[in-house]
Amino acid sequence: MSTLQAFILGAVQGLTEFLPISSSGHLLVIEKLMGISSDSGSLLTLNILLHFGTLVAVFAVYWKRIWNMIRHPFKSELKWLIVATIPAVVAALVVDFDAAFEGKFIIWSFYLTSVVLVAGTAINKHRRRNHSLHKSVRWYDAVSMGVMQAVAILPGLSRSGSTISGGVASGLSRKRAADFAFLMSIPAILGSAVLDLKDVLFDGAGGSIELLPTVVGVLAAAAFGLIAIKGFLALIRKVSMNVFAAYTFLLGTVLLLNKYVFHWIELL
Repeated sequence: MSTLQAFILGAVQGLTEFLPISSSGHLLVIEKLMGISSDSGSLLTLNILLHFGTLVAVFAVYWKRIWNMIRHPFKSELKWLIVATIPAVVAALVVDFDAAFEGKFIIWSFYLTSVVLVAGTAINKHRRRNHSLHKSVRWYDAVSMGVMQAVAILPGLSRSGSTISGGVASGLSRKRAADFAFLMSIPAILGSAVLDLKDVLFDGAGGSIELLPTVVGVLAAAAFGLIAIKGFLALIRKVSMNVFAAYTFLLGTVLLLNKYVFHWIELL
């Protein structure tokens, strides 16, 4: 893999991990466009490291809140973070990831992301009209967002979009739901990395990686992840989630037309 390819993958991972448009779906499409084999062991190892790069961005933005949770575990929202993580842990134990990530459902999952974002926006508007929003995370917010994170195991279905939609549907403001969703990414990314590391270390699925492309990719993931978090938090107060829903709907339609009608390029 070239340094440029690693940079592109890192940039895509960093941006799409936190924007509600699906990182797994975009990475699969970009890999196909660049002719990178999804079965490559080196790609699996690089993807694990790219996820750690995005974690750097989360810690950079939320280090004060994370430190507060460490210092005051019983008085902070750490307990709700644990509650929100449980559904994804259960799902990870029962879902066949190998089958799910073959790419069969990517196109339809982009459409499903659009539906989830539109539904979350509609419920949020209804709650605003009825003055039923709240700013602090409560147990039912954690459960709602946790269930949506578990559903977002399906590749192409945005994790951040699903969890934010679950939060606003249960009554959180969009900004507060986004903050908590990004904090939820810490155990989610770490858990996913542990599962993948098992394949690399014990099943021999990993391959050799080159130092320079790997470093460039991880740095790109961290830098663009930071941009995505900061940018999205600034936009969330001004721009409807329906904008992102329109994007994922359009992308799904382009991929659908490519696969069944025009066959512009061999993708999915």
